[in-house]
Amino acid sequence: MRFILFLLIIPSLCFADEYVWKDECDRDQRSMNICTGEMLKFYEEQLSRLYLVQMNHLQTESRKTLFREAQNAWESFRDKDCLYSVGKRENSGSIWPAAQNACLAERTKSRVEQLEAYVACRENGCPY
Repeated sequence: MRFILFLLIIPSLCFADEYVWKDECDRDQRSMNICTGEMLKFYEEQLSRLYLVQMNHLQTESRKTLFREAQNAWESFRDKDCLYSVGKRENSGSIWPAAQNACLAERTKSRVEQLEAYVACRENGCPY
């Protein structure tokens, strides 16, 4: 059953969809803030699906624990790295939400690509 579920889910997960930046996203600062928030949510949803697929594939609790810890460490790094890159909210103006969301989305998209590689690789030498 697990294998059948895997075969049904994998084709839709193998390659990350790109967030489509709409024309109205460039209207004003508010619209850019909203769209970058949507972009972040878009990539976080992909990340969650891939994480669950990989977690369900792992055979041992020790591998699951390592993967969970790696994901938590990555999330912490992503958040701190974007805070470093963009700066603190109080030191920025109204552009801060858009800049922060865009940074988080870009980092998350990169992680999605890493997890896609894990999910696509099911042979010897791949993450278990």
